[in-house]
Amino acid sequence: MNSFNRYYTKEELLPLMQKHRLEPVIVFDLETNGLNRGSSVLSCSAVKLLFDASASGDNQPFRQIDSFERYYFSVEAENLSAIRVNGLSANVLTERREGHDWPPYFRDDRDFAAFCTDAGLLVAHNIDFDIQFVPYLSHIDQFCTMKSNTVAKYPRLSELALTYGIRFNSSQLHQSRYDTDLTAAIFQKMVAEILPDLVQGELF
Repeated sequence: MNSFNRYYTKEELLPLMQKHRLEPVIVFDLETNGLNRGSSVLSCSAVKLLFDASASGDNQPFRQIDSFERYYFSVEAENLSAIRVNGLSANVLTERREGHDWPPYFRDDRDFAAFCTDAGLLVAHNIDFDIQFVPYLSHIDQFCTMKSNTVAKYPRLSELALTYGIRFNSSQLHQSRYDTDLTAAIFQKMVAEILPDLVQGELF
């Protein structure tokens, strides 16, 4: 298994992008039935991005090449505190899963690991939380949008969106696909800020 690193500062982003310039970046988010490592994953969403500044414009230096979104039941009893945050009750999960033949439990689904096979970099908001539920991905380099933007306190996803001038719908926060897309937009803004240095470094 390859060694990996976790990156938490903006200063590390330039060499990180140079290192993984030809590999997909996967931005992901998980919603869970609690905060401890043994809690079940209720939803998993991800977008796969490829760096392509010339095609995407100044503020979107990546193009999306694939996506992943699935919902799962909890192995353990429903955690009402978690449900109050993410809204993923058993009834809601049943509705979201209708028409799909996904495995009932995230722990039995191997497709997310396959989705991430070619990734050079994983990105998440508070990646230390999410990565504990997918230890089979821990060999891939990781970047945290939360810790790399921390000033005095860890910023919430909504606070960070405001910092980067990204509009959001507060009623959709804590939905894995929405949080994934918002995190991806923040990451795009962060990379856009260093584009001149990337060009000078002959990224292309």
